[in-house]
Amino acid sequence: MTQGGSGRLAGRKILVTGAASGIGLATARLFIAEGAQLAGLDRDAGALAHELDQPQVSRIACDVIDGDRAAGAVHEAAAALGGLDGIVNCAGVAFNAPLGDTGPDAWRRIMAINLDAPYRICREALPYLRAARAATIVNVASGQALLPNAPGGSAYAASKAGLVAFTKAAAAELAPAIRANILCPGLVDTPMVRGLLREGDGRFVEQYAMRRPAEPAEMAQVLLFLTSDESSYVTGATLAADGGRTFH
Repeated sequence: MTQGGSGRLAGRKILVTGAASGIGLATARLFIAEGAQLAGLDRDAGALAHELDQPQVSRIACDVIDGDRAAGAVHEAAAALGGLDGIVNCAGVAFNAPLGDTGPDAWRRIMAINLDAPYRICREALPYLRAARAATIVNVASGQALLPNAPGGSAYAASKAGLVAFTKAAAAELAPAIRANILCPGLVDTPMVRGLLREGDGRFVEQYAMRRPAEPAEMAQVLLFLTSDESSYVTGATLAADGGRTFH
């Protein structure tokens, strides 16, 4: 898939979490190509430096499970870019275990990464977003938030469904100055799910009308739409880019 270059994000100052791999990396690269000044946040400092070695990128090493550090990283990003007018929360973690084997520590960890971290980052970014013109928030949830039918997915689905509800509530509260939307991907060929794809022996892909997993670049294009002025009348929306698994 050819990435853009038409300047759809020219002059924008955007923070992308999970920017060193998968959907976050594809999004960071596309946003840079579209003219954005970008702060890329990831816990893997080495991968971040290797994958996003561009002068217009501020690279911030941060594990979002550390709430205080994540909050500080937002202000670090704003200082580096001279403000913020866009947030894209791609950082997340998969988890698959039967409910009876999902202990309180595992549950809290999934919630801390998939739900608490986006909340903290959005909250800390509010002063910068409110000072900007046409600011945007996009949170990456999952098709499991819409149709949680995978065995062993209770904690993961709950965390992502919570993220959907949080984003919708934020959209209602922050409009019209700030738009907030949700992307719900299906299976995407990223390091997080490649093991699942191998172990599934094709049965997961059979649930999808498109009969294949998505490429990270395809999700980045959706995130570009939700961040750009092309979606200027879209807020509180849940966009399922899931190859026809849910037909939501």
